[in-house]
Amino acid sequence: MASPNTNMLTTKLIITNKSALQAKYGDAHQQILDDINALLAFDVSRHLDAHVIFLDDAAQMQSCQATAVTDVTDDAQHKKAIDDLYRFFSPGYLLLLGAQDIIPLQRLKNLLPGENDPDAVIPSDLPYACDTPYDTDPGKFIAPTRVVGRLPDVPAQGDPAYLHTLINNIITAVPSTRSEYLPYFSLSTFDWQDSTQNSLQSIFGNHNSLQLFPGDPSFTGTNWTAEQLQPKTHFLNCHGAINNPAYYGQKIADFPMALRSDILTNKIAFGTIVAAECCYGGQLFDPKKNSARRMSMANSYLLNHALAFVGATNIAYGPPTGQGLSDLLTQYFVINVLNGASTGRALLEARQRFLHEMGPTLDPYELKTTAQFYLLGDPSLQPVINDKDPSATSAQAPFVNALQNRRDNLEARGKMLDDFIAVPQPSDDGHATDPALHTALHQLLDEKSFAKTRTQKIYVNKKNKDMGKEEAHSSMPSVKFHVFSESTANGDTPLTKVLVVKEKNNQILGYREYVSR
Repeated sequence: MASPNTNMLTTKLIITNKSALQAKYGDAHQQILDDINALLAFDVSRHLDAHVIFLDDAAQMQSCQATAVTDVTDDAQHKKAIDDLYRFFSPGYLLLLGAQDIIPLQRLKNLLPGENDPDAVIPSDLPYACDTPYDTDPGKFIAPTRVVGRLPDVPAQGDPAYLHTLINNIITAVPSTRSEYLPYFSLSTFDWQDSTQNSLQSIFGNHNSLQLFPGDPSFTGTNWTAEQLQPKTHFLNCHGAINNPAYYGQKIADFPMALRSDILTNKIAFGTIVAAECCYGGQLFDPKKNSARRMSMANSYLLNHALAFVGATNIAYGPPTGQGLSDLLTQYFVINVLNGASTGRALLEARQRFLHEMGPTLDPYELKTTAQFYLLGDPSLQPVINDKDPSATSAQAPFVNALQNRRDNLEARGKMLDDFIAVPQPSDDGHATDPALHTALHQLLDEKSFAKTRTQKIYVNKKNKDMGKEEAHSSMPSVKFHVFSESTANGDTPLTKVLVVKEKNNQILGYREYVSR
């Protein structure tokens, strides 16, 4: 552990589990420990007050007033341990080192379980970014205040060379000018081109470089050249599937492969940042789970020198046209990176902005989106030089003050969300009981070409904080969301369309259309 140094500016914790590394890598785990020490030395050279924390080291954890982890699969133990460490250090950055078999993703309940959304849980790093104690309810984690990222290895694979490459990428990274990140590589399904064009326009001011799949017949998904993949910002809005190393396009019933993880080898520019809207776009899995034994897209991007990857752990959603859900969270992240934020702050601010703009009432799809997207990469890295950042000056006092002010503002902004947002909870009502509302809902479903057999789920919005007596006894009606969905499938790619109708006091306030990514 690095000694505290009053000249250091921000604390960074590199958190992992030594016994889990030993079990996974055997004697080769020592190389990983050496690489972690090299990362620590690099962070200290950047004037970070960096510490390596082993969650299973009882003596070290006790010295930090934290309880050691004894079970590598226990979500609650890990959440409490990281909360304890955060209280002790008040770090600017939390780097979780290892895939989910080293530090588990928190398994949150999916409020949308059923035949049209088979995800029983939402694997998530969001709880590690929140003060709220361990819980499985995603609605408890709507006030993110911490900068968190995960530097993954490959699940169930014991070759230390992978993490060695990722850590070396961090150590050799050099921030670039914004102009170097403005050229972009973007893929979209043909059917979602309106949505993707809107995202690109918001991020870059144009959508000239968008590639549609299916589109140009010369692009097969496996013949991308290094020149085509060289832009340092990648924005992907395609289909993905569980344990699948590829992303797919769509034009009605045609689903061609658009990109595959092995195609990236030696073709990605050093320092690339990636935002993927796809279902399972950020999933980490054992390569043995697919017949070709290819690693995940996220693992491959990082191996090929990308510095940050934001994606979803399971089935994600967005509108077929316009903007919403995964469109917004991913584009906010990219915009923040281009404006000079560290990758971890870029995601924290994206989460906060998404929650604020979707609030004060969240529908269950907005809640799932918040929970499922996470950052793979070192959260302390700043890919784009920010000329307005006080670190560009040599005067240390203004720099320290500005950093502390920014951290305080992010914490305050996150905590305000807890008071501002009402989260969805499943209602006991299985259907709309008001005849006029029932008729209006089904007329809308007819307009949207939903099948005649319709399953309805109703969600009522409630605030996390205890209501005062006056509010508790109020007769004011709650906002409700009426959710209708139906699914087909293309192989292992789920194809779900959704209609979410917002209602209060039996009056329809509006509706949203989503499809699975």
